[in-house]
Amino acid sequence: MRINRGQIQVFSISFLDVLSGALGAVIILFVVVPKSPATPEAEQKVLQRLQLLNQSLRMENKSLKEELKSRPIPKKSVTPKTIPKPTKKPKATLFGLPLKADHAAFVIDVSGSMSWQVENLYNTVESLLLSSDVEKFRFIYFDEDIYSSGNYWRHGWLPGTASNKDLVLQQAARDIVDLIRSEPASTNSGDALYRAISFTDTDVVYFITDGYPTSGETNTERILSRVRKMNRRKAVINSIMVGLPGSGVDQQGRVSFDPNAKPKLLYDFLHKLAEENGGVYVGR
Repeated sequence: MRINRGQIQVFSISFLDVLSGALGAVIILFVVVPKSPATPEAEQKVLQRLQLLNQSLRMENKSLKEELKSRPIPKKSVTPKTIPKPTKKPKATLFGLPLKADHAAFVIDVSGSMSWQVENLYNTVESLLLSSDVEKFRFIYFDEDIYSSGNYWRHGWLPGTASNKDLVLQQAARDIVDLIRSEPASTNSGDALYRAISFTDTDVVYFITDGYPTSGETNTERILSRVRKMNRRKAVINSIMVGLPGSGVDQQGRVSFDPNAKPKLLYDFLHKLAEENGGVYVGR
């Protein structure tokens, strides 16, 4: 059976479009381009038409300007940018320590090893106290004994006013020197911490020391365990290392180091003490 095939189209539609466009262009050129030079009368007519068109455009432009002048200029409403307020107030800190408390206990090591850095110890205590925002505070000094009342602290919980802070620092400048230079000279860290958290109102403790416990309970794991049991009110305990553990000054005035100072164990103890009680460790 013979298949009836359609006739083959030589020119496609797109090609016809091209031919049509070319033909239109030729016609336009034929109309626009004059076949002979223009006469003076024809040139005059073109100039008149152009002048009339120019005059018409000028009048229209003038009327548009007058219309724009008569319209009121709308004022742009500028919305002032509002700076978002912080959701939380920044907490005051010193050496990275939080400094806000209701009842802060400053537990201060005055053992014999502090004898060569009395000034550093006092400056640390002064900076902490003056920078802190506390409702009430108290000092607890310790070497082998614990001094939380009597001659070295007769105030109980003292309101944290600027005048009270100045008064206490004047007393501390004298008391710190007296206690460091007098016997006993060992370090009873455990009992000092127990005393601080035994006060029912204590919510923040600043434990300031330079040495490993050498009297009372000397096993730091047992001290930490007892602190965990006693600290039912979840007082925050911050630990501050002053100077170098076991450091001192010999008879010739040279800095010496006690090989039994156990610096690694002391650092671990102070880190754990702060970590387990929501506080911060700082070395000074």
